[in-house]
Amino acid sequence: MAATMSPAGPAESVNLGGRPASHQLRVARETTARLVEHVLTTARCQDLTGEIGRSAVADIAEVCVALAADVLDSGVQPTSAELSRLSQSAGTWARAGVPLAPIQHAFHEGFSVGLRMVAGCAVDSDYPALVDGTVLMFGLLDVVSEAVASAYLDEYKTAAAQDHEQTHAIVTALLAGDPEAARIAERVGIELASGYEVLAVHFPPHEDETETPGGNDAAAGYKLARITSALSRYSSPMPPLALLSASGGTILVPDATPAAAEELVASLSEAAGVPVSAATAFAKPERVSDAADNVYELLRLVQRLNYPPAVYRISDLALEFQIARPGIGRRHLTRLLDPLRQTPDLLPTLEAFVATEANRKKAAKQLVCHPNTVDYRLKRIEQITGVDPMKSSGLRALHAALIADSLDSKQ
Repeated sequence: MAATMSPAGPAESVNLGGRPASHQLRVARETTARLVEHVLTTARCQDLTGEIGRSAVADIAEVCVALAADVLDSGVQPTSAELSRLSQSAGTWARAGVPLAPIQHAFHEGFSVGLRMVAGCAVDSDYPALVDGTVLMFGLLDVVSEAVASAYLDEYKTAAAQDHEQTHAIVTALLAGDPEAARIAERVGIELASGYEVLAVHFPPHEDETETPGGNDAAAGYKLARITSALSRYSSPMPPLALLSASGGTILVPDATPAAAEELVASLSEAAGVPVSAATAFAKPERVSDAADNVYELLRLVQRLNYPPAVYRISDLALEFQIARPGIGRRHLTRLLDPLRQTPDLLPTLEAFVATEANRKKAAKQLVCHPNTVDYRLKRIEQITGVDPMKSSGLRALHAALIADSLDSKQ
C-alpha cells in the first residue's frame, strides 16, 4: 500500500511488501555494519578509514539510518535540530583537515546502499510506494548534504581566519625582529623553524585586471586567491608563512631546500598567470628582519633596472647592489659616461656590447650595423673616456657606470 500523498509529497508512512518500508532499516542488525563496510571499501572513501576512523563512520551511519527510517515513517524531512549531530561531526572533520569530497561521497554511497535495502522488500504492486520512498530518500540526502557542507564550510572559514590571524602575528613579529616571536609562535601552537628562506615577491597585474575599479578589484582578488591556493599546496615539512596582497608581499619558507625559492616562485607564477619576480635570502629566525630589509631593497633594485622576472639573490647582483648605494663612487661612475652623451650612438653601442657579454657580432646584429662599426665606436669610447671597453677591467668599470646611470635616471 502506498503512502497517502499530499500536494507536496508523502504525508504518511511508506509501506512496502505489506509492512513499513522502514522495517528493514530498524530491525536488521547488520544494516549499519553493511553501510560502513561498503563506504569504507569504496575507493573514493578509503581515506576516511585513517582520518575519521571506522568507529566515527559507524556512528554517523547509525544516525543516518535512524533519520531515513523516521522520514519513511513520517513523510517529513528532519529539522535543523535533528541534524545537529551531523553538523557537529562535519565541523570536527573540517578542524581535523579531512577533505570534504570523500565525506560527501561517503554519504551518497551510504544512501545508495540504504535505498537498495528498502527497495528489496517491494513487490510488483508497490511501484507507487517505491517511488514515494525514493523521493523521500533523495530529499533526505539533499537535506543531509546541505547540513554537512554548510557546517563544514563554516568551520573551515573560521579555522582559516584563525590561521590567517596566527600567521599574521608570527610573520609580523619575525619581520619586526621581536624577541618574543618564539613565544608568540608557541602560544598559537606553531614551532619556529631553524631557518627561513625569506622571499620578497612582486605580482604584476593580470591581463584581467581592467581599468574599471570593480573589474580591477575582482580580478586582483581572484589572482590572489589562486596564489594563496598554490602556496597552501606547496610541499614542505612545515607550511610557508606569508603576508600577501594582490601586488606582492613576504613569504617565509621554513627549513627550505636550495631550490625551494625557484620551485615556489614557478608554482606561484603558474597559478597567478603572471611572471613573478622575487628576491630571496636565508636567515635564522632572529635575523629574518635584516634579511627582509635586504631582499626588499634587492627587489626594488631589480625593478628599477628592468631586469626580467626571476628569483634573485645578493650573490647574483652584488655589483648592482653595491652601486645602488649613494656615495662618491657612484657619482664618479655616472660622470664617466657624461662625455658620451654628446655623441649619438656611443651609449647605445656600449649598452649593447655589455648586454651581449662583449660579443661584437651579436652587438652589431642588435644595433643593425656592421661589426667594424661597433669596433670604431668602441675605440671612440676609449678615446673620450680614457677607459678601454675591450679590456676586462675597462668593461667592468663601464658596466658599473651604466648601472649607476640607469639607477640615477629612475630616481
